[in-house]
Amino acid sequence: MTFKKPFTLGAVFLLLLPVYSHVHSDHSKCGHSHFNETPQFIEVDEEPLPGQKGRTLATSTSTSYPNIRITADYSLLTQGSSEFITYVKKQLMPPVIDYFQSALAVKQQLTSPLTLPKSLTSICGYTTPSALYSGVSTDLYVIVSSQNDTANNWVASAGSCYLSSGSYRPIIARMLFNLYYTTPATNDIITHEINTYLTIHEMIHALGFAQSSFAYFIDSAGNLKTNVIKNYTIAGSIRSVLDVEPLTTNLRNHYGCSSLPGAILEQDGGAGTAGSHFERRYFLYEVMTSGVIDGYRVSNFSLNVLEGSGWYMPNYTYAEPFYFGQGQGCNFINQLCSAAIYSFDEFCSVASRGCTAAGRGGGTCASDSRSDGCYYMYPMVDYDCDSADASVNARFPALETYGRGLGSKCFSGNLTTATRSTQTSFCFKYTCSGSGVSTTVQVKVGSTTVTCKAEGTVKVTGYNGLINCPDPLTFCSTAGKQYCPRNCMGRGKCVNNQCVCNSGYTGIDCALTSS
Repeated sequence: MTFKKPFTLGAVFLLLLPVYSHVHSDHSKCGHSHFNETPQFIEVDEEPLPGQKGRTLATSTSTSYPNIRITADYSLLTQGSSEFITYVKKQLMPPVIDYFQSALAVKQQLTSPLTLPKSLTSICGYTTPSALYSGVSTDLYVIVSSQNDTANNWVASAGSCYLSSGSYRPIIARMLFNLYYTTPATNDIITHEINTYLTIHEMIHALGFAQSSFAYFIDSAGNLKTNVIKNYTIAGSIRSVLDVEPLTTNLRNHYGCSSLPGAILEQDGGAGTAGSHFERRYFLYEVMTSGVIDGYRVSNFSLNVLEGSGWYMPNYTYAEPFYFGQGQGCNFINQLCSAAIYSFDEFCSVASRGCTAAGRGGGTCASDSRSDGCYYMYPMVDYDCDSADASVNARFPALETYGRGLGSKCFSGNLTTATRSTQTSFCFKYTCSGSGVSTTVQVKVGSTTVTCKAEGTVKVTGYNGLINCPDPLTFCSTAGKQYCPRNCMGRGKCVNNQCVCNSGYTGIDCALTSS
């Protein structure tokens, strides 16, 4: 086994995520840690691509690929309390690994154990784990470690250290957690969910979603793709765009904009942010945007990037529904939020309280450092319908329903027992009935049920003020549509839009280990 420097300019993976505010309301913490080690190439034994020169195996004409094997090494996870270390090893990393091992097939599996020579005493900035000297049967080896960085606002980073010299695919990576901002969440399901999405985000970076890895994406014959990154001008500003299939076609269909050249990438932030994330303004709530907000989704688009790399074939049943910007046309992409004619439901313009675009809970109208000056209902855990603790902030806690998996969504309005009241958000259970133009939404307000037949307002007997009805057909096919989060993480089956977890796992997504 030999090691070579990359033959093009340095493939530096600066894979970082802004800090997660434990109160979920401070979105100013967005500093980064930097992983600056340039990856090297490893010559490994791997399956050739179908039709690739030298492929002689019996499966050479098969279009079915094996699921990826991911190995986490915790031998360097030594900093932090025993509670923290146990949480990462037993509760946080395992469901993420299970998710990708179920959701992702690898086109060129390693055909022999990954083995490093004993002369290689350090990798990824650490002492080489001894397991790599004896050989590990895997396709991606992830070194998990931690440090306590109180000076910088970052929660986790990931990066690739070694790539295959044949397929250019990441083979060895590292995952680093910042003790100062990572909270063990064994008994806190909302924080555990956020931690899970953070780790999924970093794993996708390690798998190849990064500015410096785009140059190594390959086509079906194993040749390097060209023109993966393009320039696109929006309102006089030149933006970087990722153009790979099936990503570009799916984005054009999603937004309803046939001229869209690909996925517009983040332009703000440092070297670990700009160019290595989806632009937040267009992909709000998508897991591969920069920044941390409640209501993340692992959409088709993140999995599209991994397929577009040429290294993987995703199982798209593991993607989550994503509706932000759907069908809004080219003006949604090309106009500035400040334009007088720019008016879309996804955004707001005045200080107010209402429901987030994902419908999971309430928020306040605000912008952030990644939203290109666009204002949206910034989600806050204090008004999150999935958080049982949020009931203490409810206007009518006896009428509303708060708690994960209890079936409530956000509805806005000014319902009150007083003469006048301000606009706010409520968490009510609901039922969608009918189909097509006959679709209705029944909203349960305590013991009273009101019916939304069209977008508008509805009164509740015994109360002043109104509840704002969403368009029933749109609501029931987007924010109100039930689904199994991340297809149960590969730890169960999705039955009637609910996860039936395998033995040993629990939660609405099977991401928790049952005691």
